[in-house]
Amino acid sequence: MDALRSALLALHKAVLSVERRNLERVHGRLGNAEFLQIVSDPVRYGWLKPFSHLILAIDDEDYEGDVVSDARELLKPPKADTPFGRRYLSLMQREPALVVEHRAVTRLL
Repeated sequence: MDALRSALLALHKAVLSVERRNLERVHGRLGNAEFLQIVSDPVRYGWLKPFSHLILAIDDEDYEGDVVSDARELLKPPKADTPFGRRYLSLMQREPALVVEHRAVTRLL
């Protein structure tokens, strides 16, 4: 479970890094607090909520779901008919680093 946790955190960080680069191309350099405020916007970044929820569930002892099953459902493979899947697949097509991180996670699932 520790390996999966590390891989999921690395993938989440990679997704956020890609989104940050995309935002900074348009708006210029952003501070950490400003970036977190922007990606917390449920209208623009609501697609990321299922993945962020999964990340939070990893360390939540009260989480009643199965993190491994939930990760499989979300990521193996990502479903193009969901907001998360559409955006995530789009990012993976443009960002080879995400493909590498995604593969690391799916190997553990």
